[in-house]
Amino acid sequence: MGILDGILKQVMGGQGAGSGVGGLASMVSKKPQIVAALAGLLSTRDTSIGGSGGLGGLVGAFQKKGLGDMISGWISTGPNPPVSAAQVTDVLGPETVRQFATKAGVPVSEAGSLLAGLLPAAIDHLTPDGKVPATSSLESSLTSLLSGLKR
Repeated sequence: MGILDGILKQVMGGQGAGSGVGGLASMVSKKPQIVAALAGLLSTRDTSIGGSGGLGGLVGAFQKKGLGDMISGWISTGPNPPVSAAQVTDVLGPETVRQFATKAGVPVSEAGSLLAGLLPAAIDHLTPDGKVPATSSLESSLTSLLSGLKR
């Protein structure tokens, strides 16, 4: 199973397609640019969304807003604590959320919720050993994630 399949499976959490997260997984399947935008946010090479901080910068932003335990939970090997759209928007800031929405092809009003559903699973899958990988390894994983869109 590829990285994208693993993320979508975790987003679904075993729930049926009629649920909200099932709708999220369906949206991602129909709009692959959402995954490209997510990879851009997590990458240090793609500066189009949030600059060049990548996953490390995201960890720092969550810590700065008092949500370090939350993102640490996504990185760890345990269960992923949920995050709200408001928390994601507060951490990232409105400009980064707007950049994500533009690249993902979704309305800005939906971007926070979309990220709240995807970030925990994506970060969990990118950190399988319970720690943030070296930049080269992370970038390789993001490249693999994006190549999964071309099937």
